[in-house]
Amino acid sequence: MMGGFIKRYPMPLTFLGLFATVWLVQVFLLPPAAQRTVVAWTSTNLANLSVDPVGTMVASAFVAEGSQGALLVVAVLGLFPIVRRFGNGSAIVLVAVSHVTGTLISQGIAFVRLEAGLLSDSVRTISDVGPSYVLCAALVAAILYGHGRIRRLLAFAAWVALLPFLFEGLPSLEVAAVGHLVAMISGALIGGVLLLRERGRATGATPVADAIGAAEARAAQAVHGVQDSLKPGPAPSEA
Repeated sequence: MMGGFIKRYPMPLTFLGLFATVWLVQVFLLPPAAQRTVVAWTSTNLANLSVDPVGTMVASAFVAEGSQGALLVVAVLGLFPIVRRFGNGSAIVLVAVSHVTGTLISQGIAFVRLEAGLLSDSVRTISDVGPSYVLCAALVAAILYGHGRIRRLLAFAAWVALLPFLFEGLPSLEVAAVGHLVAMISGALIGGVLLLRERGRATGATPVADAIGAAEARAAQAVHGVQDSLKPGPAPSEA
């Protein structure tokens, strides 16, 4: 039974495993100075995005400055329902695109405001880590499209509990608040596109469906690659 569960949900299990591992390393292996260095290196701010946008956006989703236990619970309530609804490949596309979109738009607004003289130069190196964009998109998609009333209610309860923190600073266009809003909108829109794709299968594939299918295949290959890399290698033979 456990083997079937792992095969059915590789995406959320991989995400939870990586996030929990990083959390344990931060807490038990790294001194405070090193923890601050990791946060600074993985923050999706203007300085890091200009140097390594892909690596920064990937790494930032697995590093948090606090509340990791609560984030793990939210991840369970958001990721498992969307995988159950759309499948692992589609779920990866949904959260990855939402994470990237939330990052680029929020930081793009910050850049425009910086160039206009509305923000100080310190905005280039702000601390901005965590999986919140991923989880915002997953929760909204689970609420709107998830199977089962209980699962949708649990996702909604988690979303409501996070609301005071998600939109704090939105009137002043703070980076995190803008990113949360964009990620939620992206999760809702991409989930809607995935539903249309499912309904369109009965009448044949479309260019949009083909593009989504190709993205899902690449995402699934990436997950399997991560899983394979985490498996222990064969024990060395004795001479």
